[in-house]
Amino acid sequence: MEKQRKKDLETNLNLPAPASWRRRTMLVFLYKILWRTILGVVIGLRYLGVNKNQPDGPVIYIANHNSHLDAISMMTVVPRHRLHLTHSVAAQDFFGNSFFRQWSMENLVNAVLISRKRREDQVDPIEFLDGLLQAGRSLILFPEGTRGVAGSMGDFKRGVGHLASRHPGIPVIPIYLDGLYRNLPKGRAMIVPFGGNLIMGEPLVFGDEDVDEITLRTQKALEVMAQELRDANRV
Repeated sequence: MEKQRKKDLETNLNLPAPASWRRRTMLVFLYKILWRTILGVVIGLRYLGVNKNQPDGPVIYIANHNSHLDAISMMTVVPRHRLHLTHSVAAQDFFGNSFFRQWSMENLVNAVLISRKRREDQVDPIEFLDGLLQAGRSLILFPEGTRGVAGSMGDFKRGVGHLASRHPGIPVIPIYLDGLYRNLPKGRAMIVPFGGNLIMGEPLVFGDEDVDEITLRTQKALEVMAQELRDANRV
C-alpha cells in the first residue's frame, strides 16, 4: 500500500524517478569519496558537529547560501544510504538554461529545478516539494532563495515554514556554511583552497507552530551558529 502511494505521487507530480543501483553507486563515489576529499583535503573545509546518526528518513536540510559549492558540500554530509533520496532545490531559470547545466544538476547533484516564476500550467513548487517529502525523499533548501552577499545572510523566504508546518514529524537540520564563497566566488569557475567551515546544528522538530514562526526559528538557529563561530574565532 505504501509503495503504491509513493508510486502514485511520483506519477501525479512528475517527481524524479527512483535511482538505479548504478546511479546510487555513482552518487556515493562522487560525494563520499571524490568531493569529500576535494573539500576536506584540497580546500581544507572543516566539518564540525556532523552527526553520523542522522534520522533514518526524510529530512529538511537548510543552509545559508553564498556559493555554488554549497549544495555539493551539503551532499557530502548526507548518509550514504540516503544520497539518492536527497534533492537539492535549485532555480530552473538559472540552472535550466542549458542542456549541460540542467543535466549536471539533475544527474550529478541530484537536484530538482524549481521555477521562481510559475506559469499557470505548472505545479505549485511547494506542492511539488511537499510531494517529495511525502514520497520519503529529503530536501536541501537555501531559504534565502538566492546566493546573497558574500559573508552575510539575508532574510529567509517562507518556503521552509510551509513545508515544515505540513510535516511536523520531519526534522529540519540547520547547517551553517562559512567561507565557501572564497573558494568559489560568484562569477568564477575555478576553485581555490581557502578553507572554511561546515557546521551542523541539532535537528529542529516542529509541532503546531505556524509558517512565520517556523521561518523565524530556522533563521534564528543559523544566526546563532554564525555568531558562535565568530565568537570562537575572536577567542
